[in-house]
Amino acid sequence: MIKSPLNTTVKLISLSAISLALSACGSSSSDENTEAISEVSNFPSVIIGQVSEVSDNAITINNHTIPASNAEIEIDGINASLSDIQTGMYLEVETNGSHATEVEYEPLLKGPVNINGDTLTIAGTQLNNVQSAGLSQGDLLEISGYSDSTNSITVTYQAPVNNPQEELELKGSITHLNAQAGTFNLGDLLINYQQADVEGALNNGQFVEVEGIFNEQHVIASEVDAEQAPAFSDNTYTELEGVITFVNNTQTLITINTQWQVTLNEQTQYEDGTAANLVTGQQVEIDGQWQQSNGKLLATSIEFEDTNTAPSTSHYTFSVSGLVSYANNTATINGQNFTLTNQTQYEDGLTAATLDGQWLELEGTYTAEQALVSEVDIEDDSNTIDLKGNVALNNNGQASIWGYVSEDSSLAQFNGQYVDLECQWVSANQVRACVLDD
Repeated sequence: MIKSPLNTTVKLISLSAISLALSACGSSSSDENTEAISEVSNFPSVIIGQVSEVSDNAITINNHTIPASNAEIEIDGINASLSDIQTGMYLEVETNGSHATEVEYEPLLKGPVNINGDTLTIAGTQLNNVQSAGLSQGDLLEISGYSDSTNSITVTYQAPVNNPQEELELKGSITHLNAQAGTFNLGDLLINYQQADVEGALNNGQFVEVEGIFNEQHVIASEVDAEQAPAFSDNTYTELEGVITFVNNTQTLITINTQWQVTLNEQTQYEDGTAANLVTGQQVEIDGQWQQSNGKLLATSIEFEDTNTAPSTSHYTFSVSGLVSYANNTATINGQNFTLTNQTQYEDGLTAATLDGQWLELEGTYTAEQALVSEVDIEDDSNTIDLKGNVALNNNGQASIWGYVSEDSSLAQFNGQYVDLECQWVSANQVRACVLDD
């Protein structure tokens, strides 16, 4: 059965916090220090992170060596030994306080590689830091790492899949759903789910996990999981480390690694930064409590890290306000379609059933194929609207952003740019006096 990312990850992901808590225990993988560590009893019950070293009796994660000679080892659902663990793998390690009792590894992706020049993808997800030497179009590849944007992964471990009948593991957002044919796409990869065990409702834009076999350039799925339901109780203390992939305009909602949504409030504390550092691409460590009622993590503290990724203003987040028409999980403004998903958060008492005919603000992420809504709010003031995205020429040769055009040509100066604008709304899809929103 496919595990929800929250099921596995939100138990405890805070390698930096663990580093601080355990620094007094030692971090060497030598026999002497391993013995010393084995005598302490303050290891967390679950540690998830990237392997930096493996010996014949211990495993090192984030510079902390954990005795593991008697641990049960499982790799991709199969019993294994400690010698099968490789550096770069992201693992889940369960301990009894002083020793590892269980070590489990699941790949982030396992599927066919698509090569387009210097760009390599699996199921539409771009692979960064991948070792491409010797890879050919369609080769099956196993990937471990972390998501650092809507459709991008930084690879920390890779291995060829030599058995063409080995079960693949894929993740992504559905496009081109054809319920009658029993197919959908993950990026450029066709998924046939006619015979699959499906958990949750399938719609375009839904984030899903898929297991199946690669056959003649498509995947025959055995399992499709669209529920993404966590398996922990209300107010569970949670530590989460990852990369910010979405921030809403009010800085009250962020998404980590494209999958986990975190809410922020006046009590949220910041370390090594401020709320101004909440930008896409920033790596953070979050402490908080899981809220079962709304399916989000409430952050009590956020620590900004200076590793792995460079913070930047992302060119794949959007914001748009306007009069919405709604049907079949799609909100439309000015003829532009925005897909509502199983991750969309509704504010101000809104539901999908109440969106049609209202003036709303939509925020989210987008790719070349679709715009996915992360948050929906009621927009009280229609005189001034915020528009974030790419400005481009429409079919009439006018500079346009999300279907809006400017009667005073104030959008023309931004043609071809990704911008965050404040504009005055005139009527219908007309705006004026568009300026950069500082």
